[in-house]
Amino acid sequence: MKSQDRTSDPFLLQTWKLTELDNYIYTYEKQNIFNAKTPGLKFSKNGKIIGNLSKSANGYDTKEDFPGKVSKMERYIGNWKKVSDTTIAITFTSNNSMDGTFVIPRLTESGLKLRKIFSADIEKKLDSIRRTKSISY
Repeated sequence: MKSQDRTSDPFLLQTWKLTELDNYIYTYEKQNIFNAKTPGLKFSKNGKIIGNLSKSANGYDTKEDFPGKVSKMERYIGNWKKVSDTTIAITFTSNNSMDGTFVIPRLTESGLKLRKIFSADIEKKLDSIRRTKSISY
């Protein structure tokens, strides 16, 4: 059975609002326009991406920035590219909080899930954490 090519799916090319972040698994829901106070991403066909990202240098701080008090969001322009049928690479030159390679375990018309990929050692540790917390993706 052939795997589904999620990176070429037109559903990816929309605006997404971050609704949940847990152990580098980002859950998004479709939104029509960017809300300036909400983190999100907008994928474009030409390999460009717009990110409404936290200003903090180290990215989202799940305890302080999201979903508790709202941190200051700013708009950043970056690039995304297909790595495989289910994997993309994202880079923002002026904010590295969302830089990296991501697997797309779920993509529907109204929902997107991204799981950040790390080295084998770090992935093993994260899998252990996910199992103890019963997190699925």
